[in-house]
Amino acid sequence: MGQQREIASDRFGHPAGLTVVTVAEGLQAAGIYGVQALLILHMANFLFMPAELATVGGFAAWRGLLEGVFGPMSLQALATQTMGLYLGLFFLTPLLGGWLGDRHWGPRLTCILGAVLATAGMVMVILPATFLPGLLVSAFGAGALRCNLNAQTGHLYARDDGRRDSAFSILAAGLNTGAFLGPLLIGGLGERVNWQWGFAAASACMALAAVTLLIGNGLMPADTPPETRRSARLQPGDGRTIAALIGVMLLTSLFWLAQSQVWNVYSLWGRDHLDRMVLGFEVPVTWLQAFDSLAPILAVPPALALWRWQAARGREPKELGKIGIGMALMGSAFVWLALGSGAGQTPIAWVMVFHLVLNTGWLYLVPTVNALFSRTAPMAITGVMLGAVQFAVFLGSTMSGWLGRFYETMDAPSFWLLHAAFPLAGAAIMWAVRGKLGRVLRL
Repeated sequence: MGQQREIASDRFGHPAGLTVVTVAEGLQAAGIYGVQALLILHMANFLFMPAELATVGGFAAWRGLLEGVFGPMSLQALATQTMGLYLGLFFLTPLLGGWLGDRHWGPRLTCILGAVLATAGMVMVILPATFLPGLLVSAFGAGALRCNLNAQTGHLYARDDGRRDSAFSILAAGLNTGAFLGPLLIGGLGERVNWQWGFAAASACMALAAVTLLIGNGLMPADTPPETRRSARLQPGDGRTIAALIGVMLLTSLFWLAQSQVWNVYSLWGRDHLDRMVLGFEVPVTWLQAFDSLAPILAVPPALALWRWQAARGREPKELGKIGIGMALMGSAFVWLALGSGAGQTPIAWVMVFHLVLNTGWLYLVPTVNALFSRTAPMAITGVMLGAVQFAVFLGSTMSGWLGRFYETMDAPSFWLLHAAFPLAGAAIMWAVRGKLGRVLRL
């Protein structure tokens, strides 16, 4: 009955449920990316300053824990490490969320509960006394939400449905629209008016995502019964598929190591080295995150046109080829940023090119990886494997937080060239192993 309802409700060639998940994705992205744009500046410029430390609940214990693991750190290094761990946890928790969706609650209920929990965590972030636990709560909620939104998108289509890749591109467009508006509106509000107002606006966006999922719940495919989910078993040959997908995930973590620094130290670099004056107006640092999310939206039409042109001639890259191209573009973007980070202030036009190249790489890699995992992962663990996609971001983000300490000791060009090396190495490795991986995954 659920599938028949979806077929009857098709709009613009896609199930009506795609609108629900895309709107929810955009709203949660506005909240999450708005918070991410504010967090590093909020900590480095205000909350982790000596005058405010006494108000931060649990800070002494948190500092002792971090320095026990990573060694003594300056307050700015503590901020970048905290940011890296938050980002890492944000992208680690989808593994738990995927498991809950696959084996216990189903993706529909897990999405709604995740959105509610993320909203509560963002409300906690508003107050210094609950700031640190609020980061933890919001990361767990958002993790449960995000991987199950991807799982629900995949469940809207049969595995051989040719609309699947375009559906994930539409979902990515929703994400990038929210990720553009969040830093622009929420980030600008928090940076220029009041930090707490920015976090409150982010909480409101996440609450609206929960409401959207509740209202549109009837348009989504029905969750399979709990006993069916728990009885699902891996099939012969699934082990090789899982191993190949884990290999892809590990390689993409090199992409995310560089990308995660755009959410972290890059904001501090923009504060210190970027000429942000445009026609007498000083561009807020948080708006750099909005530029980062606008770039893939601008890149979508020419990229899709290129892929259609290549497909008509039988020359469109296969999925693993696109992933390799995405990593190569990411590395090239950081080389470009390093070239523009010499003496003097960097023109803002220079970083516009950086964001365009970087996010063209994002467009090649991220929707392709999501579609690949949703199509090839064993049915018994689809949500967990989509969570593994996010685990790559956890690995990259955690490492980028550790690398952030070198921003204070290295010159800017060397710092960014270091980050270029990782995705370029990933692209070279993918080029070398793509044939073997493709045979295992039947691409």
